[in-house]
This record gives sequence, C-alpha cells and structure tokens, in this order.
Amino acid sequence: FRQLSKRFIAVNDALSEARLATGNAAKKNRKTAVIAKSLAAEAAREIERLLGADAEQTLGDFEAAETAVRSAVLAVAARFVAERLNADHSDQHTAGLPCGCGHTARYAGRRAKTIRTALGAMTLERAYYHCESCRTGFCPRDRTLGIDQTTLSPAATRMTAAAAARVSFKEASTLLDELAGLAVGPKQVERSAEALGRLIAADERQVVEPEAHRAKPTLYLGVDGTGIPVRKAETAQP
Repeated sequence: FRQLSKRFIAVNDALSEARLATGNAAKKNRKTAVIAKSLAAEAAREIERLLGADAEQTLGDFEAAETAVRSAVLAVAARFVAERLNADHSDQHTAGLPCGCGHTARYAGRRAKTIRTALGAMTLERAYYHCESCRTGFCPRDRTLGIDQTTLSPAATRMTAAAAARVSFKEASTLLDELAGLAVGPKQVERSAEALGRLIAADERQVVEPEAHRAKPTLYLGVDGTGIPVRKAETAQP
C-alpha cells in the first residue's frame, strides 16, 4: 500500500507538470493538479496511519484491512468534494429567484444537508430561498446536483435501483453495504426504487406513440373444420 501510494503521488506530480499550459487553461490545470496532489497525499497519510509501522502484522486480517483502507480513502475523497462544493457560493443570489407560484423567493441563508454518495456520507451547504406567498422553500443547487427531494446522490440512486431491480429491498440494502459500503436502509431502498419507477413510467407515457398515428386494431378469427356430417346416400356416386 505504501509503494502504491508513493507511485500514485509520483504519477499525479507527472500529470500535473505535463498538463500545465498557458492562459486560463493553465490556471485551471494548476488548480486541478493541486487538488489531485493534495488528495493523493491525504490518502497516503490515511493509509500510513491505518497500516502503522508493521504493515505485515496489520494486514493479518487482509479483508478487514482492505475494507478499512477503502472506507478511509473514500471518506477523504468525500471530504475534498464537499469542501470544494461548499466553498462555491455561486448558487447565492441575494435579489431572490422566481418561485413556482409566480412570486419571488427571497434568499434566506445557507442550509446544510447530508446525503449518501458513492464516496460515503457528505454534508453540503446550499443557498436556501423561501417564498412568503406560498410559504415553501427550495435550494437551486439540489436541482443542479440531482438531489432534490432525496438524500441519495445520482450515483447512489443508480446503484440502489440496480440492486432493488434484482433482489428484495432488504437484500438490496445488504448488498449495497457489503459491495459498495453504502448504508441505505430497506425502506429507503423501497422509496428510492418506487420514486424512480414513477419517473420511468411518466417518461414512457411522454414518449409513447400518439394514438392518432397508431394502426387500427385488427381482429383475427380462426375456424378449424375437421369434417361435415352427411348422410351416406349423399356421398354415393351416380
């Protein structure tokens, strides 16, 4: 793990230097390279902390070690993503935003929301808008990220739906935890799968071929005749 971590950092350093260009593209590449390098260094430190000085002894239970390392590295990645999103306040418009009722929803501060992602739990702070007319509120960033009215990220929703389509909701919950480290209870699996099913059904109704362009229904009749009963005299030759 130590060797892989060092190689990972070295590769990221090489990529960072190779991708440096000029102008705005260079600035963006430098920023991305710094983030990647910081993430790799933090992941390496976390792996070193878990393994300790005697890696062979620590890895005696290899399954437990690899599970712990995976969870730790994903947690580091989740924290990095959350920090970058929370530092971006471009979703904040102090003048307000249009509400669905036709009035204006006013900015009412930033609200925190914890969601489950493929990287693990992540707490995001988003700009919140409240409409005095209809007394409802919303966060534009939730719609942008695809987490409106749900606590599952798009990737977590896709994995949940894939598991729920194959096994029971309870078994899907167990599989998600064992295979992806994603803690989603059976009831949430059920709610997520049913909500996605409603969206799919609505989409199918929208793209279905209009009635006017469909072929007229056809009725098919079949007759199976094996014989006609007649008198023997009727079949005699003249």
